[in-house]
Amino acid sequence: MKLKALLVGAALTGAFASASALTVVTGNVPQIDSNLVRNPCGLAPATGSGNPVFGCLNDNHAQLVQLSSDESLEITGGQATLDSTDGTFSQLSISLVANTLGTVILNIDATEDGFVTFADGSGLDGTFALDGNGQNFFTATGVTGGFLSFTTFNSQMVEADIVADVKQIRLGVVGAIPEPETYALMMAGLAAIGFIARRRKTRR
Repeated sequence: MKLKALLVGAALTGAFASASALTVVTGNVPQIDSNLVRNPCGLAPATGSGNPVFGCLNDNHAQLVQLSSDESLEITGGQATLDSTDGTFSQLSISLVANTLGTVILNIDATEDGFVTFADGSGLDGTFALDGNGQNFFTATGVTGGFLSFTTFNSQMVEADIVADVKQIRLGVVGAIPEPETYALMMAGLAAIGFIARRRKTRR
């Protein structure tokens, strides 16, 4: 009986994990409740440069956004533009202060053709081509683990500073109310536990 309960638990854990797995696609795919990241929003000027730097959400200036890299950054403009102080960078991590990310849309301006990989606290999702002559929009959904990060590589797949800037960052905040799929999984889990308990009781 304990083995069955463990198997059900493992299955439910897998279902929850798959429901929130990181998925990244190319392009600007609008998301419900995504908000544009702004410049420091009245914070001390020092928060707009360094590592990390801070911005806020367009419709909620109290919600701080932390952006960190492997080198010093600078965030400017009403619709935030993120640059490194030496001109280019290869890594960026985005997280919310005192809240959780759900979706991220961003536009990477690359200095040359290359590649980018994305990761969050739960894993990695693919390798994508970067065009050195134009916009490189990406949309990430199912972000878990509190952050989304990317790393860029040159055409030989060697990590390289080929990001000139990142613009038009849009973030979706995970709400306090679970999504319908989460409720369904919770109900299925409770039903399975009840079924196991009922069978155990009738066999005694």
